[in-house]
Amino acid sequence: MKRTALSYLGIIIGALFISIGLYFFWMPFDLAAGGISGLSIVIKAIIPAIPIGIIIFCLDILMFFIGFLVLGKNFGIRSVVCSLTVSFFMIVLEFLWPNVGIVSEDTLIILLFGALFIAIGQAIVFNLEASSGGTDIVAKIINKYTHLNIGVSLMIADLVVVLFATTIFGVEKGLYAALGVLVTSSLIDYIIAGFTVQKYVMIVPSSSEKSEVIKSYILNNLDRGATVYQAEGGYSKHHKMVLTTVMDRKQFIDLKKYVGGVDSRAFMTVQNLHEVVGEGFEK
Repeated sequence: MKRTALSYLGIIIGALFISIGLYFFWMPFDLAAGGISGLSIVIKAIIPAIPIGIIIFCLDILMFFIGFLVLGKNFGIRSVVCSLTVSFFMIVLEFLWPNVGIVSEDTLIILLFGALFIAIGQAIVFNLEASSGGTDIVAKIINKYTHLNIGVSLMIADLVVVLFATTIFGVEKGLYAALGVLVTSSLIDYIIAGFTVQKYVMIVPSSSEKSEVIKSYILNNLDRGATVYQAEGGYSKHHKMVLTTVMDRKQFIDLKKYVGGVDSRAFMTVQNLHEVVGEGFEK
């Protein structure tokens, strides 16, 4: 129950980041970089009297309705919550700051900071197995009927919105919008990778005794598994024990300090792993 509540809290925080990026950065500069949010910015420019939060809400409801009809009941409640929460935050922000100004005259700065906020929000939401709806649903429909992969389908859906933006706001804003799609997609992948990064550590202790001490620390103090190999030094011809283990960043910091304290001659290599599946990690 507590874990579920924390997941929904995370989705709400992610939706807040998305809303801030849209309302304070992209919307004042008419940067419609794909998605329902981008399409809403275009519609807002055509019909200024309608609050953008209401536009997003109506489009999201329409998209979910089409999704249920075409794809069936395979949309999680989390995605609905995220989508509606973004709409809610946009309405609140528009109420609190109805005449939000342009933060900077530099379009590139506005684009990058907006993309950063939106990417952080989207990454949080995706990491919690939800989505913000919108063009994600269009992408799934394209994927179903054309068999294009979901990434290409999403890019097609976003580029259609960018074309609308180009028609309304001009070629320059359209090019910035296309750049926004690429930057945001790249940032989302990078941030998600950061959420799940693990450390693969290989240690060659200076002696068998030190090997047992370090192995015991990994198993008992860090509560992580370890694999032991027998190896032979290429130059010395001495038999050595090689320990390998996988752990998170905090555990690695503790391990590095410990190994440095008990065996200053130990040899250690470290690699970043962006996904680990199996016992003790993701199922």
